[in-house]
Amino acid sequence: MTGFGTDVASAQAAKQAVAGEFGDEAFLRCLLISPVAPPDPRNGDSQYTEDLMLVPPDGVKYVRYTDALASGEIEWGPSLHALKTWRAPFGRLPTASVRAALHVLRRLGLLLGDPVRWIRINGRFDLVHVQCMPVRFLGPRPPVLLSDSAGTFWYWSAGRGIAESRVLRLLRRERVVARLVGYLHPTANPAGDGLVFFIESGVSLAARIGIDASGAVICAAGVPSAYREAFSDGRTLLFVGRDFALKGGPDALRVFERVRAQVPDARLIVAGPDRPATVPDGVEWLGPLAREALYDQVYPRADAFLYPTRLDCAPLVVQEALANGLPILAPRIMGMPDLVRHGVTGYLFEPGNVDEAASAALELLQDRDKLTAMRAAALADFEQRFSISHRNAVLGAVYRSLVR
Repeated sequence: MTGFGTDVASAQAAKQAVAGEFGDEAFLRCLLISPVAPPDPRNGDSQYTEDLMLVPPDGVKYVRYTDALASGEIEWGPSLHALKTWRAPFGRLPTASVRAALHVLRRLGLLLGDPVRWIRINGRFDLVHVQCMPVRFLGPRPPVLLSDSAGTFWYWSAGRGIAESRVLRLLRRERVVARLVGYLHPTANPAGDGLVFFIESGVSLAARIGIDASGAVICAAGVPSAYREAFSDGRTLLFVGRDFALKGGPDALRVFERVRAQVPDARLIVAGPDRPATVPDGVEWLGPLAREALYDQVYPRADAFLYPTRLDCAPLVVQEALANGLPILAPRIMGMPDLVRHGVTGYLFEPGNVDEAASAALELLQDRDKLTAMRAAALADFEQRFSISHRNAVLGAVYRSLVR
């Protein structure tokens, strides 16, 4: 197996070779309008930004929107709350007024709470890649690629508890407003020059609000390859999640209790949440860990990934588990069926059905041949769909098609 260090070294070597022979002009200069932590929240989208910056597609040079703001290559559009954004006060008043009106509509609950970034481009970029952010460009712009995991429908319905029927109404209204005002929205108005979803469900979710996204390219976020060979013992389950309750941690403990009743020497490793006062027998509670520690010390020790999450779209930890050859045990919700090939790279069970999940875990731990076959299938599926090399090949081809 090749490690993430190999991914990084290969990318840097290629970048240096291109720069040495042709100079910076040989690169496609891409403005990356994607969450950066800080100032944006640390989550899967900001991790996506970090991963793109660390290992970009061949021949691509990214500039984060925060760096472009600092250098003056882009600037925020005028706001009634920030007069320093007004270079020509009377000419900017209509734009600032529209921004203020949109803000009022969102505060009143007439639109979903996705703020629009108003941006003027001053620098030279060959293209723009916008991840999950609604954006209104002021003035000329190069080709724009919009991307998102699967859109915002699941976030507002399952994540924020808004009734699906209301979310659909609000997204349809957002589509009308976005077209009138002229801002791009990965879900409601994907009217850029290209569209990428991490998983196939993005296309069907767009169709629910009347958006034809059949031309979207499916390209997962891409996660590192395994750092090292596995050294598991054939009886270890792994759970990873910072938010223990939201990611199904309590269900994972109930599943493990049932597994341990049949396999007394089974173990469960828990990584992510803070350690509680008491830990059940057979559970090794590691607490918060960085990705590097998970790859180096945790994933190689596990045999299967137990992830009874209650809210997830295209979680990176599932893809990381596949990268380490771990079959996935996850509920049949949201984006999980897009990530897990049931019966091939893992098992899907009904949400909250701990007995079904436990049966699937026991099937793997009690059948070494099946576990071995499923581990090989998980690793093969990672290479084909979730690896950094696959992501960069797909994204690089999309970028080049936009700038021809």
